[in-house]
Amino acid sequence: MKKCFFYGLVIIFFWACSSENSKKYESTENGLEYKYCVKSESNKKPQSGDKLLLKVRFYNEKDTLLWDSREISSRFIMDFVQPQSPGNTVNDAYAMMHEGDSMSFLINARQFYSAADPKSPMIQKFRDDEKLRFQIKLEKIYSPSEFEEEAKKVIKPLCEEEKMLLEDYIEKQYPEAKPTQSGLYIIHTKQGAGKQVNNQDEVAIHYRATYINGELIYTTYAKADPLIFRVNDPFVWPCLAELVKTMKKGGKAVCVSPSKLAAGEYGDKKLRIPPCKSIIFEVELVGIK
Repeated sequence: MKKCFFYGLVIIFFWACSSENSKKYESTENGLEYKYCVKSESNKKPQSGDKLLLKVRFYNEKDTLLWDSREISSRFIMDFVQPQSPGNTVNDAYAMMHEGDSMSFLINARQFYSAADPKSPMIQKFRDDEKLRFQIKLEKIYSPSEFEEEAKKVIKPLCEEEKMLLEDYIEKQYPEAKPTQSGLYIIHTKQGAGKQVNNQDEVAIHYRATYINGELIYTTYAKADPLIFRVNDPFVWPCLAELVKTMKKGGKAVCVSPSKLAAGEYGDKKLRIPPCKSIIFEVELVGIK
């Protein structure tokens, strides 16, 4: 019953905002057109560094839905940066909202896509004066410390599940493997020759990365383009740095890495790697400098 009630509220929010009723859009001094669908009684507004829990949809002038945050994630969260000067961007829209507000905004389509990607092919699909209609609900504003606490509540059970899945995988696939001091599992499948890699070396590797369930994340073999990195580069994942230091040129190995030594317990948004995901690397060391 509660679940149905929640979905009902979501539908009511988007219906109220998307229906073109008699209420006209107002405009800020800087030309941002807006109108309230639901105005909250909260005085809390976002500050730079805050995380915003949002529901966002936007439409073109023909009322065709172009994007819906609910198709991406049930918890769509954006980093907020206060605009340096007032304008009429999506960020300006967030800046004028209070926690709990539901609002509709009209924003220039070309400017919106240009801000996201100046080379986007979408830019040329709109007239210079064409506008997108954004429906935005600002559900919650988290300060950095509040977000950290909230994230821990979500991450803890995921990491507990990861630990069980990782132990089960090792028991079934590599029962003789023992973890290193850091928690990494390394299984050498072919010994290389020559000197062993050290911290100052630059190495080239081919690799295939998958999740425990076998889902492919990425492979360098597809484009015959090895990954090149310096071992002591702080941006290199710890699992790869530790692994290559046990290898020689021409060697191959399987590396089973817990999330803390790979993308991190919180995952990697840019690489689309979820939180608490162990990763299996099949690595071939093809070069050392």
